[in-house]
Amino acid sequence: MKKINFGKLKENILDLLYPRHIKCIFCGEELNEKSYNDTCETCLKTLPFITHSCSRCGAPVALDNDGVCLNCKANNFDFNLARSVFAYSDKVVAVVHKFKYSKMKFLYEPLANYLCEYLSTWEISPDIITCVPLYVSKQKKRGYNQSELMARRLAEKLNIPFHILCTKIVDNISQAELNLKQRKENVKGVFKFNSEYRRMIKDKSILIIDDVYTTGSTSNELSKMIKSNGAKGLYVLTFAHGLGNQKL
Repeated sequence: MKKINFGKLKENILDLLYPRHIKCIFCGEELNEKSYNDTCETCLKTLPFITHSCSRCGAPVALDNDGVCLNCKANNFDFNLARSVFAYSDKVVAVVHKFKYSKMKFLYEPLANYLCEYLSTWEISPDIITCVPLYVSKQKKRGYNQSELMARRLAEKLNIPFHILCTKIVDNISQAELNLKQRKENVKGVFKFNSEYRRMIKDKSILIIDDVYTTGSTSNELSKMIKSNGAKGLYVLTFAHGLGNQKL
């Protein structure tokens, strides 16, 4: 008797419940000829695309004359610059949660397309693309690393090498309910650089992909680890920016 692949069966059921390229990934309305990237016309007009932001971290916040947000003024980061496509609110929160927690793995493609479109307007030229890694047991439970899926797709579209440069070696608690000071402490020492890539990244520009940027603590810790192993420039690109939702 042939063994049933329950993982594949679950994916097939989800495909039936949430058919691709038919309904808007943000609101569920049916797509038409005015839709774009699995997004309906209404959402394209109302989604919180970030157009004016902090020149350092890309936060969609009120700026003073020098264009840097208060969080960046209060902190030194090991990455050069960070940018995000959307502000983390309403429909954007919902689609990220569906991607991460509801097994909607197929969302990696439209989300990566949005990253690709943004990167085409950002004047950087990464040599290597990587992602924020998950702890092995968490990735096994979820079935995938959402940031890795987006990063691999982006690298494929742009013909840029993708490598998992670091491993997460500590299963720290979630950053979601922590304040800024706690977030910094919570990510210390959680990543280990994969030494086989040391020669490859020397003097190279690295683009880190993640789903959400909040205070920059995770991105900074990962950047610090990669930079200390020889990389020249570190850049961060996320689907959404959650500055303003965190506890200070």
